[in-house]
Amino acid sequence: MDDNDFILRQVKSFAEGLGMIAGKKGSPKTEIIYQQQQNQKGKIFTDLDNLLLHRKYEAAIHYVYAQKFQLDRANYYQLGEWLTQKLRTDSEVDPALLAEFISNMEKYK
Repeated sequence: MDDNDFILRQVKSFAEGLGMIAGKKGSPKTEIIYQQQQNQKGKIFTDLDNLLLHRKYEAAIHYVYAQKFQLDRANYYQLGEWLTQKLRTDSEVDPALLAEFISNMEKYK
């Protein structure tokens, strides 16, 4: 019944084509990678900037902690240092919260 309808045949053909492009139907899996612009921040930094903008300091710290298993040790430490610098410039950050974060990040030096 679907084969008699022109639009449904076109949709089916389109879906099959997308499936082949995306690695379905026995073809090798395809991964699409978008290059970042030289000055463009990554998603992690964008998410953290958004949390800091809304003064969600504890959430930003927990977000960094969540990246521990996603990033290698050096990048994780670099991310922690970046957040530490951002938190130090904001007078509304709880000093105890900042001190605890710094202490935890020192473990990854």
